[in-house]
Amino acid sequence: MCANEKSSLWKPAVVTVGQEVLYGERANDNLLWLLQVFVRFAEPAAAAMVLPDDEAAIGEGIRWLVAQRFRPVFVSGGIGGTHDDRTRQGIAVGLGLPLVRHEECFARLSRRYGERFTPQRQRMAWLPQGARLIDNPIGAPGFFIDPIYAFPGFPEMLRPMAEETLRRLFGNRPETERRVMERTLKVAEGDIAEEVERFVSEHPGVEIGLYPKITPQGPEVTVRCRAVRADTATWRKAEELLERLETS
Repeated sequence: MCANEKSSLWKPAVVTVGQEVLYGERANDNLLWLLQVFVRFAEPAAAAMVLPDDEAAIGEGIRWLVAQRFRPVFVSGGIGGTHDDRTRQGIAVGLGLPLVRHEECFARLSRRYGERFTPQRQRMAWLPQGARLIDNPIGAPGFFIDPIYAFPGFPEMLRPMAEETLRRLFGNRPETERRVMERTLKVAEGDIAEEVERFVSEHPGVEIGLYPKITPQGPEVTVRCRAVRADTATWRKAEELLERLETS
C-alpha cells in the first residue's frame, strides 16, 4: 500500500515472540515501543499479541490476524538461526506458504559472515515463499510478505527498521493529527460515567478512557480523551466536557 491511501484501510497489529516474555523473565519493551511508535504515526494498533517460540502457535496467531484483516502486522523476535527461533516457520505456516531459500538473503548473509556462515546462520535465509527483504544495516535482514512484517528482536535493530518501514507505509505524519488531553478528578468513576457515556455516543470521533484509583484521600479518576484527525469543533466539545467535569 502507498502512504496516501485512506487511513480507514489500516488496522495495525503488533506481535512479539519469546518464551522469556511469556515467562515474565524479561519486560516486553519491544511491544511497548511498537505500540507507541504506531501512535506516533497516528495509526494506533488495533490488537497486540505475545506468542511463544512455537511455530504452530505463531502460525495460529498469524492466521487469525490475517483472517481478521489486520494490516500491517509487525512481528518482533525469533527470526534468527538458533533452534528456538521459530518465527519464520510460524509465519509460513500462518500464511500457508512453504519455506524456501531466499537467494538474495543467502548472498547477503554469506558476505556478512564469511567463514562464520554456519548452517545455523544459513537458516536465516529460509523465508516464506514470495517474501521480500527489509534492510538491516547492522545484522540479518527482516522480511515482509503482505500484510506481515518481521523484524529482529534486538531493539537496536528493530527500532530503525520499523520506523523506516512505517515511513514507507504511512509517510511522515504530523503530530497534530493525534490529540490527547486528560484531567484527574477527585470523584469515583461511577459519578461521571453517565455523562461521559452520553458524550461518547454523540461524538464517536473522540475516544475516552476512565482510569480510577483509590488513594488515602478517597477515590480519583483520570479522564483521558484521545482522537486522531479530529475536527476542531469536536475537540473543543471534548475540552468543554473536561472543564465541566472538573468544576461540577
